[in-house]
Amino acid sequence: MPLKARLLRYWTYFRRGHTVYLAFLLSFANFVVIQYNMVIKNVAFLKDLFAHLTYFAIVFALLYIPTAVIIGWYDYRKFAVPTETALRSMASPWTQDLARALILIAEGKNEEAIKVLKKWARGLR
Repeated sequence: MPLKARLLRYWTYFRRGHTVYLAFLLSFANFVVIQYNMVIKNVAFLKDLFAHLTYFAIVFALLYIPTAVIIGWYDYRKFAVPTETALRSMASPWTQDLARALILIAEGKNEEAIKVLKKWARGLR
């Protein structure tokens, strides 16, 4: 594999690992610590309830993670994601060509479908 292609591949892996996993985990931990220091320590009954950051972090995770999962599920099923997906597919030439090719295949026009998709298959053979 050429050096440029390898470096670009590693760059892509780095960005994915950093943005999806490491930065997410660090920002989540940062959020918990900030909430503990700004809210829990300054409200007397909460300070008594959560004497240590560990206790707050556990309770926070037990409440926050299921809530985030439910909101994420609703977002994927009913809120923004279906609309975003529809808009993205209308703006994507690849999606439009794929839909056109599927219609052609359903109509038995396989050769025309191959012609439509040929431009996307460069370098695969």
